[in-house]
Amino acid sequence: MNIQKLIEVVAYILARNDNQMDYYNLIKECYIVDRKSIQKTGYAITGDSYVSMNRGPVLRNLYALIKNKSSLPEEQALWNKYFVVDDAHKIKLQTPVTKHFLLSRSDENLLNEVCQQFYKYTYSQMKEYSHQEGVFPEWKPVGKGEEEPIPIETIMKTLGFCDKDIQIIIEEQKAFEQEKKVLCNLN
Repeated sequence: MNIQKLIEVVAYILARNDNQMDYYNLIKECYIVDRKSIQKTGYAITGDSYVSMNRGPVLRNLYALIKNKSSLPEEQALWNKYFVVDDAHKIKLQTPVTKHFLLSRSDENLLNEVCQQFYKYTYSQMKEYSHQEGVFPEWKPVGKGEEEPIPIETIMKTLGFCDKDIQIIIEEQKAFEQEKKVLCNLN
């Protein structure tokens, strides 16, 4: 996961929702954006990992950051610079993210599409939508406080990818991550 890109995604969504929204809705919109990106390109925008929780599919690291429970203190500190969550579960942008260097035009188009579709959804409306049968077939209900990983391969299968294409995309992603590590170590 690229924390800076996740920050840009969240800031982009918040900017289209009066700079604040219920964090449940934010998590669902981020999941929907990633899912749509996977469907179109084979790749997620955020690069986060996914879990089934009792209220639906969740981006694992995004949820931890919102709850102020990231296992990486430097990422949590960077996140907290930009966002705050109030007692009413509203996440708010507290420092503007003025440039979106890591978001492609395609990313922004998907974000706009999702933001437009779910603009002003209440918590109840988003919960009703995301729990409809067939909306997220990769999600399996779990007990409160529990989580079950949702591998990206499972999401891809529910979106109609064949096993061969899934294998190719996963191998490409691994190769890209290795190249990125090598390049980062050179700097």
